[in-house]
Amino acid sequence: MTEPAPSLLVSTQWLAEHLADPELRLFDATAGAALAPGAAQAEPARAVFEKAHIPGARYLDLKNDLSDTSAALDFTRLPPEAAAAAFASVGIGPDAVVVVYSTSTYGWATRVWWLLNDLGFRRVAVLDGGLAKWVKEGRPTANGTQPAYPPAPAFEPVAQRLFADLPEVAAVVEAGGATLVNALSPDHFSGAVTGPHGRSGRIPGSISLPAGSLVAAADNSLKPLEVLKAEFAAKGISPETDVIAYCGSGIAATLDGFVLKALGHDRVRVYDGSLSEWSKDPQRPLEA
Repeated sequence: MTEPAPSLLVSTQWLAEHLADPELRLFDATAGAALAPGAAQAEPARAVFEKAHIPGARYLDLKNDLSDTSAALDFTRLPPEAAAAAFASVGIGPDAVVVVYSTSTYGWATRVWWLLNDLGFRRVAVLDGGLAKWVKEGRPTANGTQPAYPPAPAFEPVAQRLFADLPEVAAVVEAGGATLVNALSPDHFSGAVTGPHGRSGRIPGSISLPAGSLVAAADNSLKPLEVLKAEFAAKGISPETDVIAYCGSGIAATLDGFVLKALGHDRVRVYDGSLSEWSKDPQRPLEA
């Protein structure tokens, strides 16, 4: 690749021009149920991938291949060495240039970006607009299963502490020191809707900044950075603010964190267990 490796966001045009680059490792990381562009009903994400994906992309099984399946919570991150080995097994080594996307909802892609950056791996970017924008622009798609990328040598993980754990969040609830940002929908934030984690409401003291509100409805691209900067500032978040973002399972929150990183905020972490962990303990308070 003759230009610097991307490290945050790439456009559909950039990707179209680099699909043949030998260092490129392109992944659809959508998990759970997904709505294919133009479809009326959601289907399993892998089935959607096999019907339509960006040419050359591989399907990345975030839940089963890149998470600790022995943990009590889905999508729990792996220890650093095991995580680097898991990425190497799908073809992500020290020299790879990784672009990750999801069909529409950004959180799956930004979760992979967050995991890699937490290990010190910088040569990874998210596709702006994902598959939805790619298709809307009339770009070609492929179908069927794809052979895996060859395994790569593992890169050396260098922990960046981009995740927060339950004791750290509990300390913030007790004594302050950081802003807790809830990335779920307003109805989940208010407690009007009960999420799959079992109890309704939000961690006390949280502010609401739904991940979905950061995306432009017209083409599924992220809103312009100057608009996003103003929206975070309106919530009292500046580059000097310590932020812990959370959601249901540590997925949507990575989009809030990713946008803050794109805006130059270094003091942001994601609560990995999020409400799935917090709500398991009835002694942990929730506001509604």
